[in-house]
Amino acid sequence: MALDQSGQVIHQGQAGSANLVSTPERRLRSNLVQATRECPGADFICGCFAGLMTSSDQHRAETYLASIFPAARVHAEPDYAAAYCASEAGTDICVIAGTGSLVCSRIDGKMVKSGGRGFILGDEGSAFHFGRDALLDYFKQPDKASPTMKEALLKHFDALDEGTIISRLYQMPSPQSVLAKLAKPLGHDAKEGRKSALESIDRQMNCLAHVVIDHTDRYFSSAKSLKITLAGGLWQNAQLFRDAFTRRLEENLPTMNLEVHRIVKPPVYGAVMLAKEMAYVN
Repeated sequence: MALDQSGQVIHQGQAGSANLVSTPERRLRSNLVQATRECPGADFICGCFAGLMTSSDQHRAETYLASIFPAARVHAEPDYAAAYCASEAGTDICVIAGTGSLVCSRIDGKMVKSGGRGFILGDEGSAFHFGRDALLDYFKQPDKASPTMKEALLKHFDALDEGTIISRLYQMPSPQSVLAKLAKPLGHDAKEGRKSALESIDRQMNCLAHVVIDHTDRYFSSAKSLKITLAGGLWQNAQLFRDAFTRRLEENLPTMNLEVHRIVKPPVYGAVMLAKEMAYVN
């Protein structure tokens, strides 16, 4: 997304992933070029990348951006910075839950985060963990699975037997992303009152709520109120996810005035706002 000085959108582009950890470099570069094709020359650019975890990652990302816009001043941030900066003004904490999960804030101009760490080491309450719960429950009682869940399994694995599903899952380049797609049918099962789905939502939202609680203890220990914005695809699947998460927060922060709502603007808008800040500094 590109904005002119008056704030009008003058370009929007789209392409495939640009994850600094998992996207092959050639494809990553190609996707960045495709997303910015026909974009007017820019003065300030901020790219917010998944997989940006170290200073060397940041340097590499900025090198990619500079190769496309050599005359611009470029800067790279982690993807969660874009989600936070796209949140409603006054947001204290942004809780991101998609394939993975992460909790972040911006304090004195610096991004701070809790959780994350990827599906192997963390990502509490993420769509991946819901999908994993859904698949494990299916393996326990395949004959009792809902038509919605069976349809999703056929769509993503073209199979319903455990052996074939497991074999195909482990051969996939991004198994966590495929499992995350089962969060939506799990939400549908929860709406129908299926016990295992409801238990999964309660368990995983409790885990995510505790990441927020730890984050609050670390960065907002003296606060009496918190404005929390929910970003990421998980929150679009079913209201049950948001309700369970909010309930767990209220139970654990009984004296805190909590305001919880979903993000309205797309995260890429936050990246543009960060680029705009660069213009003000200059």
